[in-house]
Amino acid sequence: MAEPVLVVIFLRGGADALNLVSPTADPDYIAARPEALRVLRKGDGAGVALGDGLADVDFRLHPLAVDLGTLFHAGDLSLLHATGLREATRSHFDAEARIERAAEGAAAGGWLGRWLAHVRPGGPLPALAVGTSLPDSLRGSRAAVAPDLSELMLAPGNWLAPALRARLAAGFGVHPTLGPTIQELLSVSSLFQDRFWQADTGAMRSYAPSTPYPEDSDLSSPLLTVAQALKSGLGLRIATVDYGGWDTHAHQEGDFAARLSGLSRALMAFWRDLGPLQQDVSVVVQSEFGRRLRANDSGGTDHGRAGAMMVLGPQARGGRLLGRWPGLHNAALEEGADLAVTTDYRDVLAEVLTGHMGLTDTEAVFPGLRPQPPGLFG
Repeated sequence: MAEPVLVVIFLRGGADALNLVSPTADPDYIAARPEALRVLRKGDGAGVALGDGLADVDFRLHPLAVDLGTLFHAGDLSLLHATGLREATRSHFDAEARIERAAEGAAAGGWLGRWLAHVRPGGPLPALAVGTSLPDSLRGSRAAVAPDLSELMLAPGNWLAPALRARLAAGFGVHPTLGPTIQELLSVSSLFQDRFWQADTGAMRSYAPSTPYPEDSDLSSPLLTVAQALKSGLGLRIATVDYGGWDTHAHQEGDFAARLSGLSRALMAFWRDLGPLQQDVSVVVQSEFGRRLRANDSGGTDHGRAGAMMVLGPQARGGRLLGRWPGLHNAALEEGADLAVTTDYRDVLAEVLTGHMGLTDTEAVFPGLRPQPPGLFG
């Protein structure tokens, strides 16, 4: 078996877990939301039945998450409900920072950065943040940041490239701090040029996925980049992807459905594209928090607390809805408004790192945490 790989997809904006994995027959759920913001049990728009017995509730996926349902019933996808931060915050920035740091006290960097520092994987590209900025989860690491692999080459088709390489090497080659980083950059750039650049066409060799990705999903291009990196044998161990647009204060019916459809279809395409590499890959999907139980007057939902997480990969025993369902009656809600958190999101991440990535010292990544595994690998 090749080295295990972890892909983390962050749904930025606070995805509505109650519209993703819905307790369709719960009377409190039905009373709190109009039909447009609920998943139904009957009719043409009925949700995807999960057939799982968590708390004897009829949980269903949103009807536009058909591909997620297919992955779930194939035994590749696990769903975890009522997950989140133990301490309450309804600030996007605060919640994202806390979740991606995943540590209290003086621990430095983000949780993925600490894993990389602890394991020190080799290879030319051990970590890749697909996008334009480094997420807080990778703070403390020397992960590459790029929207696609072509951005990691130093303009190979430009006549300035040789001069630029020479100037960088000469100017920083002996610098005690910048020298090693610049040399690593030059090495990676040369490797990428050798593997991907076509001098005769003056362009990067195009990637041909084994299955089509949905053209109308913003998630397709980043996942295509991850698939290309994995198939290119670059030693990739960690990849992060952001997928925003989940802050649905108004007009949630259409906006949420479009984002979720894009997630479901692009994730299925990515999974099919990996082929045999599925055996080495786990995907975690998370958001900073969920939404409030009750709909607002603008056809949306406001910032809440507990959300839902997904773990995709054959290493875990999928096809199950995990966690402890707190219920939606008023006494069970946090502050009388929100789905309560019953599973610390770090417990999910810790079990993925130990069960899939081979981590033996959770303290090195999640200092102070006494993990209570939700049972992904049980």
